[in-house]
Amino acid sequence: MLQRILWSLVLLLQCQSRDRWTTQLSQHLCQSEDQVISATRTLANSGFHKDLTTNLELDEIPRAFLLENTTSHFYMDIDQIKEGLFLGYPPVFPDDPIDVEQPADSSPAHIVGVLCETHHVTLPVHHRYQPAGSQPYSSVCIPFPRVFIPVVTPEDYSDLELGIEQVEVERGCKLLRAPCGVNSFPECGWEEVAVVGVQEVCSSVPVGLTQDLPIVQISALAAVFIGFSAIVYVMFCRKEKSKAT
Repeated sequence: MLQRILWSLVLLLQCQSRDRWTTQLSQHLCQSEDQVISATRTLANSGFHKDLTTNLELDEIPRAFLLENTTSHFYMDIDQIKEGLFLGYPPVFPDDPIDVEQPADSSPAHIVGVLCETHHVTLPVHHRYQPAGSQPYSSVCIPFPRVFIPVVTPEDYSDLELGIEQVEVERGCKLLRAPCGVNSFPECGWEEVAVVGVQEVCSSVPVGLTQDLPIVQISALAAVFIGFSAIVYVMFCRKEKSKAT
C-alpha cells in the first residue's frame, strides 16, 4: 500500500496526469509520410493474468513508443512492471495512478505509454472482475496501440524543445512529446506511423452468474455473523477469566 501511495506521488510530481496523453491525442499529430510498419500481437496464458506480446517490424528504426488503451476490462500493474525491468519488461508511463482493485464496471480506461527499445515487447496485463451475468464467460478485447517513431532526439538536437518546435512549425502538426528513455524526462518528439496487419486481441474471462448471487450473499452474511460471534465469545471468555483471577 505504501509503495502505491509513493508511486502516485511520483506521478503527480512528474505532472503525469491524464492530460499527458489524452490532451496530446486530441491534437493534430504528425503522421509519418514514408514509413509503414507491420506488426503482430498475441494475448497468452489462461485465467485472469495474461502476457501481452507485440512484435513490430521496425527495420532500421531504433525504437518506438506505444500508447496502449487498456480499456476498462484490463489493467497493468505498474509496480509489477517496474520491478520486472530486469526481466525485460519495457519502461511504462501511465496516464495516472491505476487502481488494480476496481471491477470493470467502475474502472475508467487508462492510456499507458510504452517505450519499445526492441522489436519484441511483452507486458503482463490482468483482467478486471466483470459484473455478474447470465453466461459463465465474457469475451473482452484490447485494441492495438497507436505507434510512434522518433523524429527529434538528443542525438540530433542539443535543445529538444527547440527542435520539437521547429519541426512542428515546418510540418504544421504536433509531435507527440514522450520520454526518450527510462525516465519521464527529457521528452523527445515522436511522429505517428501507420501499422498494417494488426487487429485487437481478445480473451475470455470468467463471470459470476446472476442466479448464484443469493447464495453468495447469504454465505457472505453467514461468514460475517460467525466471525463476529466468535470474536464476541472470545472477548467474553477473556473478561470472565480476568474476573476469576
